[in-house]
Amino acid sequence: MKTIFLLDLVYIAGFLDGDGSIFAQLVRSKDYKWGFTVRVTVLFTQPTKRIAFLNQLLETIGVGYIRTKGKANASVSDYVITDVSHVYQLLVQLQPFLKIKQKQANLVIRLIEQMPLAKKSKDVFIQQALLVDQIAALNDSKTRRNTSQTVMQHLSKK
Repeated sequence: MKTIFLLDLVYIAGFLDGDGSIFAQLVRSKDYKWGFTVRVTVLFTQPTKRIAFLNQLLETIGVGYIRTKGKANASVSDYVITDVSHVYQLLVQLQPFLKIKQKQANLVIRLIEQMPLAKKSKDVFIQQALLVDQIAALNDSKTRRNTSQTVMQHLSKK
């Protein structure tokens, strides 16, 4: 990740507050110790006709990727950052300047800081799943398949 100047941080925080998302997901896989892992994401969205703004963010931040989805006239593009260390570095820098999404940023930062312990402790992993639920509630998430309840049901069978 590149060094980001103060004025750029303020701009990026405003962009994230307005046209971005900070979220965490519980992802199921047999390969993970607890049957799930936590994926964290920072995402900026724009109509594809304004993809230049996303390319500018990518150039400024220096990590992540841009994806486009939808039809030619109604396509939307996202600038996506999912690498845990990059999400953490970015949110720690942006956190003081966020207004709308400051609670989500704080919870994701806390979630990431707990990740090493969650790999060793089922109880800490359950706490992480509960944090994911809190973040989803702040984001008014409606399409979640995996919640803390799903995780607890799975872990009760182990």
